Amino acid sequence: DKKVHRISWEKMCDAKRDGGLGFRDPEAFNQALFAKQAWRILQCPTSLCARVLKARYFPDTTIMSATCPSGGSFTFRSILHGRDLLREGLVWRVGDGTKINIHHDNWIPRSGSMRPLGAVFVQGVTKVADLLVNTGDAWDNNRIDNMFSPGD
Repeated sequence: DKKVHRISWEKMCDAKRDGGLGFRDPEAFNQALFAKQAWRILQCPTSLCARVLKARYFPDTTIMSATCPSGGSFTFRSILHGRDLLREGLVWRVGDGTKINIHHDNWIPRSGSMRPLGAVFVQGVTKVADLLVNTGDAWDNNRIDNMFSPGD
């Protein structure tokens, strides 16, 4: 007796050990591939692809802060979609801190949120550089204690 046994797409995408068929979610897989292209543009800025895209779409900035202009190509829009996934896992390495936004950028290396969760907004203090002492080689502990919760 032959019957069709229908299962949901989500179930087919489950791992085989969990009773699924092990299919990959094509949307997530596609975004991961475009994230790989965004990473390649970051790591190889002199490649032909990176130079062409930079000249056309983000001549005055980097791929990480680029926006898609109206009429941007499907390829570039897709790379920016992948860049958004990449952005979730990237963490700034603090140097002088002048480019790192305290509240919006990932700069605290830890699992979960890499941004401060309980940070108090202080006028004039927006960059990580504002949390460093004048010499730039040490943290201003008083300011940090006043702005952040102990868990941060």
